[in-house]
Amino acid sequence: MKRLGAFAVALLLLGGCVHNKNGFNAREKEKVVSLGEMAVKRLMSQLKTNLGMALKEGGFAKAVDFCAGKAQELTAKVNKELVVVKVSRLSDKYRNPKDRATGEDLKVIEELKEKLKEGKLPKYVIRKEGNYFVYYKPIIVAPFCLNCHGEPTRMNPEVLRVLREKYPKDKALGYKAGQLRGVFKVVIPEKVVKGG
Repeated sequence: MKRLGAFAVALLLLGGCVHNKNGFNAREKEKVVSLGEMAVKRLMSQLKTNLGMALKEGGFAKAVDFCAGKAQELTAKVNKELVVVKVSRLSDKYRNPKDRATGEDLKVIEELKEKLKEGKLPKYVIRKEGNYFVYYKPIIVAPFCLNCHGEPTRMNPEVLRVLREKYPKDKALGYKAGQLRGVFKVVIPEKVVKGG
């Protein structure tokens, strides 16, 4: 009986070292989730704070102006602060071409859309790509988001005017609350995850 107990303990300890079909173990997953969440929260905090100030200053039209002029800048600032981890926002229906999802990112978005339809949307997705771990967090459209991402016929005409001026090839309209808007993507070097 003691041998069985010792065997069970050994299995539990080794469980953290066993790789799953995605190429990472439980400890690596925990570290990726921790780093991914930290990066997403940092970017969200910066964007929400600055967006809130723009809204107070001039409503949703001013918020669009902020997003067009400063969102990429703030993302670059956050990435500079994060040093080794890089965070971005991506979508298949992007507003800024720099946020366009392609390749594997687009596949992840399509998979998340299917999971959402099935009522099984995960909190995150982790992929291993070469020497990097990639953490994806879904961005879900909240009712508030519809002021700038909703059905154009229901939006404030001034907001639409500014959107068309700032983003002539805008694809980020026509959403409904609860739909997948895109993902936060966090790229984490393997050495950061395995190094401690």
